[in-house]
Amino acid sequence: MKPWKSLRGRLLASASVCLVAFLGMMGFVLEEAFSSSARAAVETRMMQQIYGLLSVAEDSQDGLILPLELADPLMNQLGSGHYALILDDQQREIWRSQSALDQSLSSESSEDFSKGERGVARFGSVERDSSHYLFLAYRVQWESESIVEEFDFIVFEQDTLLAAEVTGFRARLWSWLVAIVLVLILLQFLVMRWGLNPIAIFTKDIDAIAQGRAQSLVGDYPDELKPLAQTLNRLIDQEQAQRERYRLTLADLAHSLKTPLSIVRNSLTALKADTALQQSAAEIDAQVEQMDQLVAYQLERAVLASSPLVKTEIHSQVLLDGLIDALQKVYIAKNVQLEANVEADVCFADARDLQQMWGNLLENAFKYCDGKVAVRLLRREGQLILQVEDDGPGIVEAMRNQVLARGFRLDTQAQGQGIGLAVVIEIAARYEGTLAIDQADRLGGARFELTLAVA
Repeated sequence: MKPWKSLRGRLLASASVCLVAFLGMMGFVLEEAFSSSARAAVETRMMQQIYGLLSVAEDSQDGLILPLELADPLMNQLGSGHYALILDDQQREIWRSQSALDQSLSSESSEDFSKGERGVARFGSVERDSSHYLFLAYRVQWESESIVEEFDFIVFEQDTLLAAEVTGFRARLWSWLVAIVLVLILLQFLVMRWGLNPIAIFTKDIDAIAQGRAQSLVGDYPDELKPLAQTLNRLIDQEQAQRERYRLTLADLAHSLKTPLSIVRNSLTALKADTALQQSAAEIDAQVEQMDQLVAYQLERAVLASSPLVKTEIHSQVLLDGLIDALQKVYIAKNVQLEANVEADVCFADARDLQQMWGNLLENAFKYCDGKVAVRLLRREGQLILQVEDDGPGIVEAMRNQVLARGFRLDTQAQGQGIGLAVVIEIAARYEGTLAIDQADRLGGARFELTLAVA
């Protein structure tokens, strides 16, 4: 059975999908939040660096001057990824940090850094020589006895530093989320297995009843399953009581028939002494014996309907010939012309089952034909097929499904109870068989085809 077709599999799959979707969205939110936080931290750090530059800047007749070495060691080291520039109001570079001596940061950069207002920090990114930088520009108005001018203090940082930090966080974040998902799915599986275990036990107990290993549901079930167990037990008790009533009724019927049959058999024994009546007595004796077997067979079917099939080797032609011979004697007045074609012989089934099914189909053909019946027995793809046709009025297509119902009869004038075809279907189901009704091609009446897996 496929895992997702079970209740436990569906619940686990649904919970896992929801869990993965939730943690996935949470991962994207956390990643975006960390990226925004990291950029804000970079901006704050850069602002502190600008404040540091402002604190050490001094004015002179030649303009602003800054010490060669700054307090921040990253600004003094080439290739550190941290740089600083100061531009005048003409956007000309008047100072750069020692870390930026080998960088082309201010070339054609006036538009990038001259768009802000005084006292307002401008954070952004810029590309120089195929390298990407984050920058923070801060414009100040410098007023002193020697200088009255605006300057742009700008600090740079390679964005690879921020990208590396975000990438590292992303790798750790998704590693942890994947691990959490796996752990939670395992926990869900264990919890669902524990939570749904009573249902599995309940199902096994029902299966034990179906197989005859138990008579009722007696387990210690959860409160939610106890009403269902009680209802099923009541249904089982009712079914068993009804089955017992059927058994007793059939047993009484069989017992009641035994006495008359015994009397008839004893009378036949007396008749056999008369040579003239021996043949008739023999035929009656055969029919009484058949009646006796049918009573026992029907009683066995009612009581042991769910028992496994006991198949024996049967010569189907002998069985079919016996049925035809008996029906020709019953309907001798109709002088039925029979055409029989037997292409199959040995099969494996219960002879009484075949006798019931074939006998009912043949009896219908003899009963409703105008004078002709055709019977064919053959094998096809490992199945035994009996085809019975007659030249009677046939069965219209609209009524073919209805005549298979127990108790339904098209001809209410003829004798019968309308259960013959229903019995055929019930017995055929035990052999994975089917019964099809059609119109006879040659004879023009009804055509029955019974297919059984008895080969």
